[in-house]
Amino acid sequence: MHARNKTYIRGVHRVTKRLSDGTRREYHYVYRGGPKFWSNDMEFGEGDPRYVSAYQQAEKGTRLRRTVDPKSVRAVLERYRSSAEFVKLKPRTQTDYISFLNDFESEFGPDPIAMFEEVESVGEIRQWRTKWAHSPKRYDYAGTVVTRFLNWASASDTSLRTHHHTGQKKLYKSERTSLIWKPEEVRALLAAARPAEARVIVAASEGGLAPQDIGALRLTHVQTTPRGRRLFLQRGKTKNPVSIPVTEALGELIDTVPEGQAHIVTSLTGRPLTALRASQIIRVVKERHNAKAEDDPSLMPIRNELHPYDLRGTAATALLRAGCSLNEIAVTMGWGLRHAGNVIESYAALVPEVSDEVLRKLVAARSGAV
Repeated sequence: MHARNKTYIRGVHRVTKRLSDGTRREYHYVYRGGPKFWSNDMEFGEGDPRYVSAYQQAEKGTRLRRTVDPKSVRAVLERYRSSAEFVKLKPRTQTDYISFLNDFESEFGPDPIAMFEEVESVGEIRQWRTKWAHSPKRYDYAGTVVTRFLNWASASDTSLRTHHHTGQKKLYKSERTSLIWKPEEVRALLAAARPAEARVIVAASEGGLAPQDIGALRLTHVQTTPRGRRLFLQRGKTKNPVSIPVTEALGELIDTVPEGQAHIVTSLTGRPLTALRASQIIRVVKERHNAKAEDDPSLMPIRNELHPYDLRGTAATALLRAGCSLNEIAVTMGWGLRHAGNVIESYAALVPEVSDEVLRKLVAARSGAV
């Protein structure tokens, strides 16, 4: 972002850090030693009104510290945000938590934290969560954040002895293993993509990389093997290692990285690619293709229910089609063996070639027996 578009607030303390994957991260604090209110992996930049709003809310919180009841929800929330348990969370997770915790504070801030020792408080929390009833996933996430906050408070803060917001039934159930992009849908997506957009799509569909891992992919992750090359890195979400064979399409990505550029895939403007932006690029290309398909009956539309993350399933089924073992699929996708077994069990039903191959082997076996 250009300097003239930035919002400069007097007293803001800026800290720049280099993460283990080489990504540059910038954090802004209300003042030196004060609460953090922004980082450059958030959806908005310094020129956005939300930047000022985030600062004002954090600054207001520092002024309230001296006047609030130390046993109020607001005071305990402030201590939780400064705790080791919260600080050790990944920046993206902190950002997600803060969104819900700030809303929770707006609802219950002045109330005594001891109110959650009463069973009836579960109903009040559930009522607060109904504002996300339209999104079962966010409804559940709000409950998870509050439960973890109350768990911390009852274990680490003397103001709360116990609470009853545990074992809450989940509304959201992911059934996405039954959704994979068909090869013809991936081809249609690539046909509608511009060159820089196609790089994101190839990394997702050919490499099986999650959106948060595409932008982290660097040339230093490329390793030479006896028969070719591989990409070896840790997944950002699970830290599980992945070993991805460099196919022809991935090889083209690697070999066409501009000189002096460390990342294999960047944003459309050459900047570091965030998970949010990677997903947005794929969605935009899908919408562009489907808009053309409405006017051209010869074009097959891409199913609306497909998400960018579902391209990992496409990569996994490609390995399954190629006859890879469970262990090979697990290593390539960065899954544990048990998880890989559960996922591949679902994917196998979506790959007709698998049943055909089983039939071929049965016929061959019986013929040999005769």
